Amino acid sequence: MTGGGRRPPPPDASRVTAAAAADRDLPASGLRGYLAFLRAHPRMLAFGVLLTLFSSFGQTFLIAIFVPRIIDAFGLGTASFGALYAAATLCSALTLPFFGRLLDRVSLRTFTLAVGTGLALSCWLLATAVHVWMLFVAILGLRLTGQGLLSLTASTAMARGIAEGRGKALSLSQLGYPLGEGLLPLLVVLLMYAVDWRLSWAILGTVIALLLLPAVASLLREPGAARPASESLGHVPRRVRLLADPAFVVLLPAMVFQPLVLTALFLYQVPLAEHQGWTLEFIAAAFIGFALARMLASLAFGPMIDRVGATRLLPVLHVPLLLGLGVLALSSAPWVAWWYLVMAGVSTGFNGPMMTALWAEVYGLDALGEVKGTVATFGIFSTAVGPVLLGWLLQSDIGFDVVLPACAAWAAVSIAITLAVRPAFMRRARR
Repeated sequence: MTGGGRRPPPPDASRVTAAAAADRDLPASGLRGYLAFLRAHPRMLAFGVLLTLFSSFGQTFLIAIFVPRIIDAFGLGTASFGALYAAATLCSALTLPFFGRLLDRVSLRTFTLAVGTGLALSCWLLATAVHVWMLFVAILGLRLTGQGLLSLTASTAMARGIAEGRGKALSLSQLGYPLGEGLLPLLVVLLMYAVDWRLSWAILGTVIALLLLPAVASLLREPGAARPASESLGHVPRRVRLLADPAFVVLLPAMVFQPLVLTALFLYQVPLAEHQGWTLEFIAAAFIGFALARMLASLAFGPMIDRVGATRLLPVLHVPLLLGLGVLALSSAPWVAWWYLVMAGVSTGFNGPMMTALWAEVYGLDALGEVKGTVATFGIFSTAVGPVLLGWLLQSDIGFDVVLPACAAWAAVSIAITLAVRPAFMRRARR
């Protein structure tokens, strides 16, 4: 960990200690434990779920519904739109470290309201765009504020705002992701049946302005939410230079493995289904298993992170995905589709709370926004590279017979990497 010297205790240390003691009295796990935890932190948890839910407006699964109409409206080819979308995604990723540092210095309420306003404006810009450059700016805004900053703000706020029970807080806040994935596509399709695609985006922007912004202002109306993180923590945030940290650099291949591989396999699920001899309807139905497993795994692993610690659990991160990809590489039996997607859901559900808790333990809370912004840059970059790489491999006649065993091998290497860096991370967490 970069930076040195002892940190002075926050000015409200007695209240923090009392709150921590109250949290430790809550049941550690199970439904009763979660209900008690919800009663103890209703505003902050509602804030986290709200942000992860509304991050759906900048996620690929929702934007993809509009892609055919956008391509027709702007006279673009599929490849041209793909290049524009990838460029917008990469540009948004490159700006995340800057906004992460800003989140460490600006009040949570001000930052979130600004991000929500940017998301609404991006929706309205897409609704009125008449030139390709306007389309690019609108998609950049959606990807930055929706996928990037709302997700970053939610996880950072959970890790900072709820020190005891951090794993449960991160797990509960992530319920907004499957809620969005399950509800919004159908609602958006119905909306597009009623009005055209441009008016649909105008309505979505209005929903953000009328629902998200007032809800954020109400949930964060307490005085603590109006203070910058540095003031709340009692000192000026440190700069954490992650790329100068050998343990972080060694962890990078394992860190980008899951988003890169799953994004690529999900995007090319049609040729994957054809290779395995499955129908598209069958593998689409199996995604129900992915969504349920993701939600249940997130809830199950949250209390485990609180009891054991994220640094100790780090090597477990890719074990479910190794089991899923390994079986997928060996068999094309119908049940394998469900097994692979359920294991992918378990790994995805574990990844969100696990990684945020890890950064909080290893690098501290004061620079968490900057750390998560930098990490998100690599994650989003990997989601842009993965589909391009897999598309090139398939076009070069390097089929899934090679790709799937290679992905399983990468999962095994990632587990070995996490085992190698865990001792260094545990030493830093103890400091």
